[in-house]
Amino acid sequence: MRVFFALLLTIFSMGSIASNLPGFPFVTVTGESVRKVTPDKVTLGFSVITFNKEAANAQKELYQSSDKVVSVLKKYNVPVKNITSFEVNKRSKRTRDNNYNDLDILGYELRQRFEVVMDDISQYSEMANELLSINNVENIESRFDSSVREEVEIDLIKEAAQKAKHKAEQMSAGLGVKLGGVFAFNDSGSFSSFFATFGLKDDSRAYAMMSRSSSSTNLFLPQNIEIRKSINVVYKLNN
Repeated sequence: MRVFFALLLTIFSMGSIASNLPGFPFVTVTGESVRKVTPDKVTLGFSVITFNKEAANAQKELYQSSDKVVSVLKKYNVPVKNITSFEVNKRSKRTRDNNYNDLDILGYELRQRFEVVMDDISQYSEMANELLSINNVENIESRFDSSVREEVEIDLIKEAAQKAKHKAEQMSAGLGVKLGGVFAFNDSGSFSSFFATFGLKDDSRAYAMMSRSSSSTNLFLPQNIEIRKSINVVYKLNN
């Protein structure tokens, strides 16, 4: 009986896969296009983290460090609309026995996340270093981007599509058949589910620097970032 059900499951699975395939000859191709651009904006993320045996003291330290952060941002003329502060997270830290059971409370950790958008990155290194020098500021992460991203992406989409078409023309010519129209394109990056998902793959390389230590001074401006577009296309084939 188990073998019977297993056989039925296999038949239904094969039928499901086959139903996704077109009922005509086709060829699948991938086109990819990449461009390096100079970044002119950055999103700077970091956390203010404090710990104290007394929750009130941990909160006081958090507010003091956060005030210093705001002062630095004002110094570098970061608009208020470009500053996002998230809800304060509080959790207790406890001792544990040999079986990892929680025991007495050692103290309280308070954590608040900030994200700052800099439309002018000429003073990025100076500002980031001042933030790093503030007590309790940790987990600095910088994501560089370009203000012309949209225009670049439009060009990359066209280039990726042209490369995919050229590849399809070469393949069809080699097989002695004529290339027909486009049936579909997808963004899955894999042909295993090619006919289930259609769209465009966006693989933008905008993460250019990451610092996890409050003592790090390895801050730099990347000369360029990569913006990448990739598409998979299904073309019909004519006899």
